[in-house]
Amino acid sequence: MASHVDAMAGAELMLGMRRFAPSSSTSLYVYARETVGYALMIGGRVHCPASGPGTIAPLPVHSEMLGGTGQLESTVSDEAVLAAARRLRIIPGIASRTRTGGSATAITDLLRVARAGNQQAKELLAERARVLGGAVALLRDLLNPDEVVVGGQAFTEYPEAMEQVEAAFTAGSVLAPRDIRVTVFGNRVQEAGAGIVSLSGLYADPLGALRRSGALDARLQDTAPEALA
Repeated sequence: MASHVDAMAGAELMLGMRRFAPSSSTSLYVYARETVGYALMIGGRVHCPASGPGTIAPLPVHSEMLGGTGQLESTVSDEAVLAAARRLRIIPGIASRTRTGGSATAITDLLRVARAGNQQAKELLAERARVLGGAVALLRDLLNPDEVVVGGQAFTEYPEAMEQVEAAFTAGSVLAPRDIRVTVFGNRVQEAGAGIVSLSGLYADPLGALRRSGALDARLQDTAPEALA
């Protein structure tokens, strides 16, 4: 079973309307919301190490506004942003929300306050964008992919901060300039990842999947492989 970030990267490759450039043999996909993760796509396939996906959660970062933990995930996650919002008293009553569905609702409240012009809220979201952009730059410099794609609500739910992501990415990378592309699935990237996992059996063995569904005549089971070439 693919990790959730691998699955979302696979959806980008297989279901995304935008195709990667023919010259792009490697692509880096970076995800951020409540967790952070990355996937590397090589030659049109998601690279899946035998020992499982790597982690960027403890990647070193710095932000006093977002808690000063020194690690990427605990700095840019939704929960970290909401903790900072509570500390700064940006949204009254946010601490009393239940965790089930509460984080998503509270983030929506924070975005609404920022869009209404609250300067502290805008600065908080811009700070998360800055940290994310710097982390993406570090990964880009380490892996040097042909393309960089970002996904997850930390990037897509507040597109107003993508300018800060891109600025931090440009300032933090020591390699030649490169654009950041945002996932084609927007805020529905998790659904796209779940869809690609559901369809993986069909892609891997289409005839077998049709047989199991009863949609293919059973006599095709005996068809020689050469006849299907």
